Amino acid sequence: MKRIFVFLSLVMFGMPLYASTMCVANDMVAIVLDPSINGTNYSSDRANMLWTTMFDYGNLSGDALCSTTPGSYAKVGTPNESGGGEYCWCRMQHPVASLWVRVTADACETSCAFYCSFNVQQYAEVRAGLFGSVAQ
Repeated sequence: MKRIFVFLSLVMFGMPLYASTMCVANDMVAIVLDPSINGTNYSSDRANMLWTTMFDYGNLSGDALCSTTPGSYAKVGTPNESGGGEYCWCRMQHPVASLWVRVTADACETSCAFYCSFNVQQYAEVRAGLFGSVAQ
């Protein structure tokens, strides 16, 4: 029944079928994470490697990681989490956890959280990487 509700909601409101859907808490609320929708603003806490991107439907937030593990831009990967590298990785923690996705950043240690928030706001391929890895 819940799946029918979500499907009908997507059809009725014209959402693309490739959007990721996440049901929260009591299954009464469904949030559609659509990678084609840009954010409205962003912020970051560089010292604590945390980022937030604001959307009309709510905020997404997560953490950033500088790793020695290279990867392809906007692709899911498994970075070495010991830190201290030059490659910037982003992971969504709210409203749901995703896997790590690689973004490009200058001076990783001082700018990775900023680049995570900015890339999530601006680039559909980064959002697609995060949203597509939610169920994994």
